[in-house]
Amino acid sequence: MSRESTCRFAVLGMLCREPMSGYGLRSAIERSVGHFWQESYGNLYPALERMAEERLVELVPEEPSQSGRVRKVYRVTTAGRAALAEWLRRPVLPHVERNELLLKLFFGAQVGAEDSLVQVERSRAEAEELLAALHIIDENVRQSRKSDPELAYQHLSIRAGLIGLEAHLRWCDEAREALQQLTGSTKKRSAR
Repeated sequence: MSRESTCRFAVLGMLCREPMSGYGLRSAIERSVGHFWQESYGNLYPALERMAEERLVELVPEEPSQSGRVRKVYRVTTAGRAALAEWLRRPVLPHVERNELLLKLFFGAQVGAEDSLVQVERSRAEAEELLAALHIIDENVRQSRKSDPELAYQHLSIRAGLIGLEAHLRWCDEAREALQQLTGSTKKRSAR
C-alpha cells in the first residue's frame, strides 16, 4: 500500500478523536504518533480534499475568525469510520525500512572507520534525546489520561518506540566498539 493511501487512514484515525483543520491534524500527528508516523502538509491537504470528495470526511460549518478567514475544519463521517475499521482489520503489509545510517555503514569502507564512527555517535545522541522525550510522553500520557479507553492501545505504540530506541542504543554501543577496533587496527597498520 502506498504512503499516500495510508495517509488517509492516519487522518481518519485522528478525526475519529475530534474534528480538526489540516494544521490541527499535523500538530496532533506530531504530538501523538509522530515518533513512528509523520505526514507532510503536502500529503495532508490533498488527502483531506480527496476524502471529502469520497464523503469519508466532511467540513464542519464554522464562523469566520476575527481575521475574516474561514478555517476548514473536518470531521469523519460514518463512511469514514467504516473505511478506517475495515483498514484496521486488514493484515499489515510487510515493508523494508529505509535506514540511511545502515546504508552509510554498509559502504563505510569507502571512507573509513573514523567517519563511520562519527555517524554512529551522531545517531546515538539523537536516539538518546528521542528516548528521553518519549519517556516524558509516556509518563504524561499515563498520568493525564488514566481513564481513557484508548490509552492501552496508545501505550503499546509508545512502548514499541521505547524498546526500539533502547535496542538502537545497545546496537550503537556495539557498533562503536567494532569501529574503534577498526580505527585502532588501521592506525597500527599505517604506523608500520
